Amino acid sequence: MTTRTTATASAAGRADGLAAGFDTLARLLALTLGPGRGVVLNDAGGGTAEGLADAATIARRVTALPERGANAGAAVLREAVRTVVARHGDGGATTAVLTAAIVRHARRMVAAGANPVLVRDGITAAVRCAADELKGQASPVTGRDDLAGLVAAAGGDRALAASVGELLDVLGPDGAVVVEESVRTGVTHDYVDGSRWPARPAGPELLSGGGAFGGSHTELTLADPAVVVADVVLDDPAQVVPILEAVRALPGRPPLLLVARDVTGGAATTCLLNDRRGLVVTAPVVLTTAGVRQGEDLADLALLTGATVLSPESGRPPERFVPAYAGRSRRAVVRSGQLSVAGGAGDRGTLVELAARLRTRAWELGDGAEATTRTADRMWLRQARLLGRVGAVKVGADTEAEREDRLRTARRAVRLARTALRDGVVAGGGVAYLDCVDAVRTARAHCTDSDRAAGMDAVAAALETPFLRMVANAGRREPRVALAAVRALGPGHGIDVLTDRCLPMRAAGVLDVAGVAVAALEAAGATAGVLVSASVVSGRG
Repeated sequence: MTTRTTATASAAGRADGLAAGFDTLARLLALTLGPGRGVVLNDAGGGTAEGLADAATIARRVTALPERGANAGAAVLREAVRTVVARHGDGGATTAVLTAAIVRHARRMVAAGANPVLVRDGITAAVRCAADELKGQASPVTGRDDLAGLVAAAGGDRALAASVGELLDVLGPDGAVVVEESVRTGVTHDYVDGSRWPARPAGPELLSGGGAFGGSHTELTLADPAVVVADVVLDDPAQVVPILEAVRALPGRPPLLLVARDVTGGAATTCLLNDRRGLVVTAPVVLTTAGVRQGEDLADLALLTGATVLSPESGRPPERFVPAYAGRSRRAVVRSGQLSVAGGAGDRGTLVELAARLRTRAWELGDGAEATTRTADRMWLRQARLLGRVGAVKVGADTEAEREDRLRTARRAVRLARTALRDGVVAGGGVAYLDCVDAVRTARAHCTDSDRAAGMDAVAAALETPFLRMVANAGRREPRVALAAVRALGPGHGIDVLTDRCLPMRAAGVLDVAGVAVAALEAAGATAGVLVSASVVSGRG
């Protein structure tokens, strides 16, 4: 009997430690929700304090709580926040607030004797119901101003928001925005004419007619070039001579854009001699992506230009080159750092089909671990590059720390805007969640199991908390009084906490991204389920 009591007490202690760590982090993150959010001061060492108003950054900073169990609880919430923000660019604080509220209500029910597993099942059912309701509320984003407003509300950087909003408004929902570091302060943006890959000339001396425009940089523009793509290192004259002879025989003797894994040794010398003798203007280029990605980029370039990839494995080695293997483009620009190709002659239907497959796979991968999210971002860039829908936002700052922070914010802004274009928007200020409560309560009325119903009640109560927390953070009204006021006005009404006015949120332009709202709720439900059933896991330990 003593042994069992000790084991039970130990399990309860572990569960309490888990809850304590979770609650500590949740309280910090809740302070950052809404436009009236607070700032969390972090000891940066050396007698300096770092002001943080971003939930994802705060979650990353809280890594060492005094008790091991508390660290585990904080880690559970940290991962939920990280996943939502990495995937969608926003929603970290909302995830924390919803999770904390679901757990708080569910714990009381479990303490009163409800089965934790059945409570968790009820949470899952209610979250599914509310998520469907949120998706039904969504409406499309209309124009760059809406996009910029959503991004600015999430990150607070209006210059960055304006650039991202303009780029994706022009590029469309399938567009990709590449975030680049700038040596100058501020934010600028531009549109990529055609498609662009990270690349370098095989050697500066191989750029015929390229004029130096600063340091070691050179540039060469090829008009209507023949494009040859080789998924192999070219280092032997025998590999390039057939290519040069075939291109020289083409009508009009077009310039040659030769793209390979590398061009070295005798192959590079042959290209240089051929160019200097005026036989064929030749630009040998090496894509600088690594490993498997280099092969993917070579294949994409070939598809875009209508070229056939040369490689021994495919049965088409460079030594057996024929003119039919060459592609064409309207223009190619080779410079140190990149290759741009516009007006490729590839089959449009094939390009669209591959782009659609890449988009689908990118969305499937997006909810995974950080490495998987990076893979998804790369797939999104590939599909946009195939369709010629790529822009670049260039970010700079006075210090390295500021620059890194702004680059991170820019990447999140791009993901947020992309999610908005795909999933649409809902009423902001926590109102979309309020408008889901009736649907959850209706579903709960049809639930015959009291423990599952308890889990559904926990979600119904939690759906009010984003609104209540935003009002509390603004500090202008008592949250429950504010809730009663907007309830009296009907669905869609909320409070603009900056002006303290009750109004219809959509008409006022107070909006949230539907995909972020759904993702935050789903992550909260899954995380709460883990924490509510933690006592069962601990008991088995």
